[in-house]
Amino acid sequence: MTQILLQNGIDNMQMNVLMGLFNSWNVDVVITEEKKQKNKSFSQLFSKTRGMWQDYAIDGEKLRNEAWGINEKTTV
Repeated sequence: MTQILLQNGIDNMQMNVLMGLFNSWNVDVVITEEKKQKNKSFSQLFSKTRGMWQDYAIDGEKLRNEAWGINEKTTV
């Protein structure tokens, strides 16, 4: 069995041309179409983290110091 996967959708006229070509070669064709899954938005993904750090005392100053070794906020 050989499979041909079309990455982008094609219109009916293009599909008819392909079907005519395969039929002229006596090739049996089975057409299946997959529905494209919706990508979740950033806000939907981010909302899953809500409350994740609620049991921790988090301080922005402390995080900056630990991450970048910054002792004081600097202004540019």
